[in-house]
Amino acid sequence: MGAQSDSSSLRRLSKFLKAGDKEAAQATLDAILSDRKAKMDAGRTPETKAELKVYVAGPYTPYGASLHDAAKVAHENTVAAINAGLDVVSRGHFPYVPHLSHFTHIYGKKTFSYKYYMDSDMKWLHACDAILFYRHVIGASSGADNELREAIDKRKQIFFFAEEIPQNNAMARKFNE
Repeated sequence: MGAQSDSSSLRRLSKFLKAGDKEAAQATLDAILSDRKAKMDAGRTPETKAELKVYVAGPYTPYGASLHDAAKVAHENTVAAINAGLDVVSRGHFPYVPHLSHFTHIYGKKTFSYKYYMDSDMKWLHACDAILFYRHVIGASSGADNELREAIDKRKQIFFFAEEIPQNNAMARKFNE
């Protein structure tokens, strides 16, 4: 799959996400993931001098968790997102991890609505150059699904694996000093 067909596959994925067709969206995503994985296995990850701002998208809300486990699941999802963000840093770029609002939500002196967080996340997504959709499961997070769709529609760079993000060696070295 070349850049042109990858682009058309991403547009198809966005269309299925908008329509709420999770099955077709997942099948399309699986095909994209297979192609991207093959490219990575072939060693085709480019280097860059660009400094990307990468939005990290994955589940936060603990759907299906018991009331007893909800905080633990949200915390585990936050840790997974933080680690995905650290992978972005190791590639020499700047992550935005919206899951860090977990700590505002849990420890802050004021609480905000779910709508506030979704609106805030979209503002940050628009400020980023790219998105890392790291969980690879359509429907695991309606928020992450919406962020992926929006990133595709806004023609952001779309990454599904940290390893496919172009390596900025100069920045990666600088970050590790």
